[in-house]
This record gives sequence, C-alpha cells and structure tokens, in this order.
Amino acid sequence: MSNEQSIIIKRIKKAPHHGHGGAWKVALADFMTAAMAFFLMLWILSGSGDSELKAMAEFFRDPTIINASPHTLIESQRQGRATESIIDMGGMLDPSRGTTSDQFNDQQSARDLEEMNRLKREIESRIEASPVLQEFKEQIRLDITPNGLQIQIVDDRGRPMFAAGIDQPRPYAQTIIRELGAVLASSSSKISIAGHTDSISFGAAAVYTNWELSADRANAARRLMIEGGVKYEQVVQVVGLADTVHLDKSNPYNPRNRRISIVVLNDEAIRRIRSISDAPALTSLQ
Repeated sequence: MSNEQSIIIKRIKKAPHHGHGGAWKVALADFMTAAMAFFLMLWILSGSGDSELKAMAEFFRDPTIINASPHTLIESQRQGRATESIIDMGGMLDPSRGTTSDQFNDQQSARDLEEMNRLKREIESRIEASPVLQEFKEQIRLDITPNGLQIQIVDDRGRPMFAAGIDQPRPYAQTIIRELGAVLASSSSKISIAGHTDSISFGAAAVYTNWELSADRANAARRLMIEGGVKYEQVVQVVGLADTVHLDKSNPYNPRNRRISIVVLNDEAIRRIRSISDAPALTSLQ
C-alpha cells in the first residue's frame, strides 16, 4: 500500500475578466485631431502672403465687407503671380487653368478700375460745372478702393449732413445726393449705401436706436438717388451701421460721423455680397 502513487487533483478557480474602459481612446483621438488641425493651420499660414493674412483677418473683423475706409479695405485679388504653396485658400492649384483664371481676373479688374476712374472724373467734372456743387466740393470725398468708388459727404465746415436724431439729410446734402444720382445713372454699376450716426444714444430704454436711425438715413439717401436718376435695380445693398464705423475715431460724438457712404461696386465686391445671401443653410449641408 505504501508504494501506491497518490493522485492529486488541482482545481483552478478562474476569476471573472473585467473589460478595459475605452474612454482614453476617445480622448486620444480628439487630441490627435486637434493637433492635426493646428499643424495644418500653421502650414497654411506659413504659405500665405501678407495680403492674404490681412484678408483673412479682415474677414473676421469687417462688419459689412463693403464699407470701410480706403486704408482698411484689403485687396483680395491675386496680383498675377503664381503661388509657392499648393494650398492657396482654395484647394490644389491647377497649373493648366490657374493662369487663364488669373488673366481673366486681371482683365476684369482693369475694366472695373477704368470704369471707376471714369465715374470719378465725371463726378469731379459735374462738381466743377455746377455752381451749387462748387460750394460743397470740399465736403465730397472720392476714393477708389478695392471695393469700387467710395463717395462720402463729410462735414468740413461745421455743417453736418444730418441734424442730431434726424433721418432726413439737410437741404444742401439732398442737392448733392440727387446730383450724384444723376451722374451714377449713366453707369450700369451696382451701388451700396450705408448710413452712419455719431455715438449720442437715445437712451437705454429707447425702442428707436442708432441702428434704426442709420438704416433710415441710408434709405433716405437711396430715395434721393433714385429721384436723381439711379435705377431701382442698381442698388444692391442698403445698410445701417449705427456708430460702428466712425469718420472721426478720436471723437465718436463728433457731428462729422453723421453721414452717408456710397460705394459704386466692382464685380468682386458684388460677388462677396451675393455670396453671403446665397450661402446654403446649415440644414442643407447635413
């Protein structure tokens, strides 16, 4: 009996296997996506010129796309040069078609500039020939900007266009606007009109504010220009900017800030305006 081999039975108890959480994988994926987007942005910025960087900054800052002083408007057309980056804020550049597109844009820009110069000379001639306008020629400011021909009637003699809180221009300003309408009627170019106010408010509880006042001023100018001969369909934008774009930035209460800005638009500016109105709704993109 002592020589018999003992049989030993070994039983192993298996503990239940707990699954590992996957939250860290989601966090890692989010981090990698954010890092890729960040470095992609740096890559795009490194291949962009100064004008493109300014244009991008202006896109997020400019309240109207159109209305601004000539020094703040940014040229967005290419200057007939090839880009060194394959990303030019619009995808891959097609060498076989890029030159043709650039040439077309350059030709269109040249035609726009020629038309704006023609209108500028015509307005200046009309001012010199009119005894009424001659008196106010120092108050009519003409500037060719990347958006077109900008016309502003400014207060250089202590004689603002509008009385405080009033939407109708003073009689002398009405004469100027009608005369400008007669000149612009000879052109088929589209027009943008913006109304401005100073920073004097109507009071915190007021229903009628500088926003309504500036919009009413812009519409009053539109009606006067149509009386002067501008066609109804020539006006593509009428906006009220309240006191957001001052002529005298050092003194927002200056009566000079109560004014009308008229821009005879070039083709590129018209496309920018229409692109905002024609942008698809978010629901249609889903």
